[in-house]
Amino acid sequence: MKHFPITLFIISLALFVGACSNYRLGGTPTELPFKSVYVKPVRNNSYAAQATNLLTNEISNAINQTPNLRTALEGDAQATLSVSIISYERKPVATRADDTALAASYAMEATAECTLVRSNGDVVFKNRKVRARAMLYPNSANDVIGNEYQNMPVLMRELGGKIKDAVIGIW
Repeated sequence: MKHFPITLFIISLALFVGACSNYRLGGTPTELPFKSVYVKPVRNNSYAAQATNLLTNEISNAINQTPNLRTALEGDAQATLSVSIISYERKPVATRADDTALAASYAMEATAECTLVRSNGDVVFKNRKVRARAMLYPNSANDVIGNEYQNMPVLMRELGGKIKDAVIGIW
């Protein structure tokens, strides 16, 4: 009876270690079925000016920062990622207290449609929609377009990170 607490502790520890040994963060497979991705130049079917190059670069940067995954040239890649920006909106979120016709802040929102195909032709996912949002705080009514231009890299970085998450989060 005096060894019962020690035995109970050892059994509990063994069960705990066994239960945690197969734990993974949600959405991350044990190993991706590919090690390299070719990121096609992004197509823009929206009004997001100058967003295509920004998004292509941000997706590539995000993928290259992922362990065991890298970007590659089209002929060398084990998978190909195609992305189209399908919508872009700038919506007023808050109005000014002294003039309700002027917005004090805007939400910039972009939606992309993504398709990932392995080099053997297997479609990993097709037309998956990914959405990102960034806030815009103009100094004046005349400064909205300038601030929007400056915040476009922030929005595309957010969208690129979410697209990378879709690529590595396959089951």
